[in-house]
Amino acid sequence: MSCSGFNDTATIIVNADAGVRDGRMAAQEQQGWYRLATRVLDGVPIRGEGAVSDALAGLKTIAPSVTLGAMSTTGIGSAEWYTGQDALSAACADAGSELAVESFTGG
Repeated sequence: MSCSGFNDTATIIVNADAGVRDGRMAAQEQQGWYRLATRVLDGVPIRGEGAVSDALAGLKTIAPSVTLGAMSTTGIGSAEWYTGQDALSAACADAGSELAVESFTGG
């Protein structure tokens, strides 16, 4: 459940990144999507033990939930974020649940 829950966070990020990369979105909008992703990530359940829980807790520390309306930046996209995401991917694979995203922007 934790691994599949993270997929929504990753989907938001992948599509925001594609929008910026393709020139259809400004960095300001991307950061808004990242802030939303932190709130979605905050709702992903953590069991409290094991590699999946540890990796998710690490990601939640790197990119804590940004309050709706706040204009702060997130840790999403940092080297630490990608290292943590790799750790979660490996932990989820070991648990029998592959991470996946739905890329739907850009045509």
